[in-house]
Amino acid sequence: MDHPDTPPDAFPPLLGPAALVVASLATAVLVGCDDFDPAAVNFTQDDVVAVGDVRTLDVQGRTFTSLPENGPVVNPLEAALGRDLFWDPILSGNRDVACATCHLPEHGYTDGQFRSIGVGGSGRGANRVVGHTRRVPRNAQSVLNTAWQGIDVLGNVDPTTAPMFWDNRVTTLEAQALEPIRSREEMRGDNFTVAQMEAEVVNRLNGIAAYSTAFNTAFGSAPITLEQVGRALAAFQRTLVANNAPFDRWMRGEPNAMTPNQLSGMVEFAASGCADCHSGPLFSDHQLRVLGVREGQGLAQPDDGDGNFAFRTPSLRQLDFTGPFFHAGQFATLGQAVDFYDERRSSDNPNVPSSALDPELLQVPEMEDGRGAIIADFLRALNDPGFDRSEPATVPSGLSPGGF
Repeated sequence: MDHPDTPPDAFPPLLGPAALVVASLATAVLVGCDDFDPAAVNFTQDDVVAVGDVRTLDVQGRTFTSLPENGPVVNPLEAALGRDLFWDPILSGNRDVACATCHLPEHGYTDGQFRSIGVGGSGRGANRVVGHTRRVPRNAQSVLNTAWQGIDVLGNVDPTTAPMFWDNRVTTLEAQALEPIRSREEMRGDNFTVAQMEAEVVNRLNGIAAYSTAFNTAFGSAPITLEQVGRALAAFQRTLVANNAPFDRWMRGEPNAMTPNQLSGMVEFAASGCADCHSGPLFSDHQLRVLGVREGQGLAQPDDGDGNFAFRTPSLRQLDFTGPFFHAGQFATLGQAVDFYDERRSSDNPNVPSSALDPELLQVPEMEDGRGAIIADFLRALNDPGFDRSEPATVPSGLSPGGF
């Protein structure tokens, strides 16, 4: 039985996150637009500039950038090994949770939960319920496009300094991949200390012939090390790209890839100041910002983010798949998330004084008269449904893939 910590905006049981987002957007587009006169679209595809493997466009003084057209170069042997590890519960203390448990294809490689359910839970995705432990403190972010984490408006990216997690507490995808294994709520459980868990994972993998062979083939050395586990998981995650959204296709020259409403929404997105924080190909500046969003439900203590209640600006890509939104899933639908910014002048969090709110937040204008609806229409142009959704039928440990 789940703990009674469901927030008031959580998903109803018969309507999944993608359906709710589509429904909220459809409602938003129909309401309030008659009195709204969006700013004119004063750019064309002729204004798009190629910068290496990305395309840039100036809109209202802000730079919009497509994702790289080509995915990152990845060692295929490491990526194939990482895929097995990603789905294999052998990496968890009780052998019942995999990385994929909280990062599923049908949810855009999130889990459909407002806050994730790791060790002790049962079920899959949005239907997963808490068991003997409580939820993970934060919402699971998508691992789609994490190959480009930290990318700037000109397409520059340094994987050695890429910020990870809601509080940017580690850098590099390799380092991020190992942190859930160390986390009590996510994968470690109560039977091991962090040091014991690290040693246990390595010992387990070295004891499975198929893994010993695969690691030796991929890395050319034995025995298996924890560093190699992180490298393999990171290699697989770098293959998970969604870089062919309507926005990307329009920027690359496809004239009808975006609708007139979406093009107008891009103007309003810039004019409203959204692009001041949601910039670059991932529509995130990767910076920590204090928004004063209300506390997550059911937490034993307040989540203070980086120590100052600041959290990283999330990507706006794949929002049709990745709700609920914000660091503790405070908002079930995209419409609610957009509404949060409407005339935001005070904090919703009792631990955050209004004087501490990010200055950029305070400059966002009101969203009435259809402005929020047309911005939401533009955000739909950032969804690429063509990402890899394949799952392995088996994993080398012989356990059930995903731990379900």
